[in-house]
Amino acid sequence: MKWTGLTGGIATGKSTASKLIEGLGIPVIDADQISHKLSEVGQLGYEKILFHFGKDILNTNLSIDRKKLGQIIFSNSRLKSDLENIMHPLIKAEVQLQKKEHQLKGVSLCFYDVPLLFEKKLETNFETIVLIWCNRQTQLQRLMQRNRLTVEAAQLRINSQWSMIDKVKKAHYCLDNSGDQEDLNKQLKNLIKTLSDL
Repeated sequence: MKWTGLTGGIATGKSTASKLIEGLGIPVIDADQISHKLSEVGQLGYEKILFHFGKDILNTNLSIDRKKLGQIIFSNSRLKSDLENIMHPLIKAEVQLQKKEHQLKGVSLCFYDVPLLFEKKLETNFETIVLIWCNRQTQLQRLMQRNRLTVEAAQLRINSQWSMIDKVKKAHYCLDNSGDQEDLNKQLKNLIKTLSDL
């Protein structure tokens, strides 16, 4: 099975790309989805986050207030690192389970959607790495709109990740998502054909 890393920057359209890839019949394992599931009430990730960060991060229904937690970790690199150290081993274990399931089914190509692929030095885990990127202005506008953030708050989140220029240098395939969804889908179809022919 061709194990392919799918990454991007915050609000560059990686989640859109994941959905389009799945629409083309190729499985995508999503690190963010797994993380969300693990941090739901009663799950192991939830218990560990609560133990570390305290009850102030909870909504009235006892679920984690992601916006509040986001504000804490994006303004404090040590706490951001603490959260990653809690969640990454749990996510990794679940990914291995899902990967094995796809291998047993005889799947020939599988994507792993992981936002911090380069930041966490995971390049050697993949045969191929695909980057979804867009220009900085588009990224900033999308993030402000999606998360209802100010320019400053959006820039803080973008700056907490590697720059797009550095990611472009390291990826095997770079798809420009500065345009519309139709354009991205066309690029993905060509990419999957290329990867399937390898």
